[in-house]
Amino acid sequence: MAPVMISLRNVASTGGLLIALVALWYLYRGYCVRRRFQRLQKQGVHHPIFGHLIAVGKLMADIPKDAHGDYLMVLVQDNWQYLFPSCKRCPPAAYLDLWPFSPPMILSLHPDVSAQFTQDFSLDKAHSTAAFLYPLTANLDVSSSNGSQWKLRRRRISPGFSMQNITLRVPDLLEEVEVFVDVLRRAVGKDGGWGPVFPLEKKATLLTLDIIGRFTLDVRLHEQTSPLTPFSAGMLDVIPRLSFHMHIGNVLTALNPWQQLRVWWDNRMMDNYLLPMLKARIAALGNDSGPSDEKLSKNHKTRTVIDILVRAMADDREDESMFLAYALAETKHTIRRAFSLAWIFHILALHRDVLDKVRAEHESVLGPDPAASLRASPQLLGQLVYTGAVIKEMMRVHTNVGTMREGAPGFQLYGPASSGFEGVAFPTEGCVVWDGNFAIHRNAALWPRPTEFVPERWLTTDRSDPLHPRHNAYRPFEQGPRNCVGQHLVVTEMKMVVALVVWELELEPAWDERDAQGNTHKKETVWGERLYQVSRNGPPHVKDGMPVHVRLRQAAF
Repeated sequence: MAPVMISLRNVASTGGLLIALVALWYLYRGYCVRRRFQRLQKQGVHHPIFGHLIAVGKLMADIPKDAHGDYLMVLVQDNWQYLFPSCKRCPPAAYLDLWPFSPPMILSLHPDVSAQFTQDFSLDKAHSTAAFLYPLTANLDVSSSNGSQWKLRRRRISPGFSMQNITLRVPDLLEEVEVFVDVLRRAVGKDGGWGPVFPLEKKATLLTLDIIGRFTLDVRLHEQTSPLTPFSAGMLDVIPRLSFHMHIGNVLTALNPWQQLRVWWDNRMMDNYLLPMLKARIAALGNDSGPSDEKLSKNHKTRTVIDILVRAMADDREDESMFLAYALAETKHTIRRAFSLAWIFHILALHRDVLDKVRAEHESVLGPDPAASLRASPQLLGQLVYTGAVIKEMMRVHTNVGTMREGAPGFQLYGPASSGFEGVAFPTEGCVVWDGNFAIHRNAALWPRPTEFVPERWLTTDRSDPLHPRHNAYRPFEQGPRNCVGQHLVVTEMKMVVALVVWELELEPAWDERDAQGNTHKKETVWGERLYQVSRNGPPHVKDGMPVHVRLRQAAF
């Protein structure tokens, strides 16, 4: 019995020592961060012990606790006089010291500052981006790569997401969108009335998964109409477990053995489901030699992302095992957030005049059967100019996460002309450099009527027109060499969905109806709207999945 007791005491002592060492490391790291910020920032509300935690905490208290962290950049911009009382204008870049909840950050609040680290010179993606995607892709994907690895992976995958290739795939993708419309059609009420309330984001997510399967592998997953495949079940379970930063608030969750086991199991499910498909695809395309240009030109169905990767990696003489690892990573990485589809229908429901113009354009360009027209002539999507303007404006008003880059020794950002901080240097070493695209999109100095929904700003070609978008200011997909490789696919999917849905259905938010069903939670809002982005640590979603109801369109052209 004595040896056991001694062993237990040793374990307890070792555990206590480890905890003490971790605590000491956090304290020392916090001291270094605070001292560095004191040297960098002689003005503002930075606290020598708490950094910006107190000040930012006061700002974040004005929005719901589940609101996405991206709102922080807008709050910093809107409250610059409180944060930087000695400044006469909002600074074009702001240091944020939120240790130990995030690494030190520089937040860009000016498009010309963002251009310095994404376009003029492209800084590497932040370590937090790699940490975020590692549980899903083991960092074999294009987004979390840097340097020569990124260049190689981007070169290989870009042809699959070219506008030409996406247009060729429209008839296939259209079949998945038609299933989505049919699912919504089954939710309409009787006798032209509204149907039951349901969360739109869930159905939009299943559509996105079907699009991924079709576009990447030319496989119909049937996620919208059948039980989830192991690929989608694993994907939907692992995504909420991803986090941009491991910090003192989530470290226990991140290091929880059960959490690690679930991530391992999810990836095992996805890989076991995808591997046979990938191997079959390689065999069908000739395996070692890859698909020839003649094959690709004769049969557009072979132009999937995986097919193009097969060809590129065959040209580079990669072995099959390495190809499979890359292909698995890129297939899982192509998951996109369905929240944009929720926002577009939210916007159209709020702005009936915009919806009427969208429908008029669809009647003019696509005629009485949009699906048949697009199947016969996919290039007609390019003629939906007003619809494209609506999508652009939606992505300006409701922006996704801005890119995060790793600061570098000797690399400094400079205050741009006419900013009030001309030539002022902002050292980046030791900081995550964050593109404040959401804030930039709501800056009144850059966008007249910034909080209003004005699609017409995207239709003006006169650069002297105040509504004409300013150079570098529109950044939902980022700009520069590391812009979003899938942006054309995202916009194409939204155009197809909007064209088919609004032609025959009415879709509206149904918060009051959901409340009447027994929702007793506090009716929280952001900027007066009950629909807002949620999730503090990971990718954004929409509040409560955006409850909606559907009915048949009441009037036709």
